[in-house]
Amino acid sequence: MKTNRKFTVIGLMVLGMLVAGFKAKAASMPALQGKFTLASETRWGQATLPAGDYSFSLDKDYPGSVVAIFSGMQCVARIQTQGFSYIKSGRSEIVMEDGTVREVNLPSIGVSLHYPTHNQAAPQAWQAAQVIPVAVTGAGR
Repeated sequence: MKTNRKFTVIGLMVLGMLVAGFKAKAASMPALQGKFTLASETRWGQATLPAGDYSFSLDKDYPGSVVAIFSGMQCVARIQTQGFSYIKSGRSEIVMEDGTVREVNLPSIGVSLHYPTHNQAAPQAWQAAQVIPVAVTGAGR
């Protein structure tokens, strides 16, 4: 009977460690992941990204979130948002002006992330925004 109780206690300890491990894994998962292609060199925050295929992960979907940009399996930039606004609909897309990312619209998690221009000087003239589609591959809430 004593041996049976010992195995029960050990079994509960193992189960507890497994549950804690699953919770830690879920907590470390990004809020969102996706892919996009840049047709030309692009400034995003302090980073300059050459043309090419990229993926990203977003650590959380509220102020101060950080977008990690990957080229293949290598993280090439980590960019913090300047601000955000709530959105309810639309397409997942990156909006650029003059080769600089200004916002990333992610309706699947209900936010639009805003980024500063590379140069905060006063705008010379209104320029048409370039829109790059984003393929969202996973959204967690």
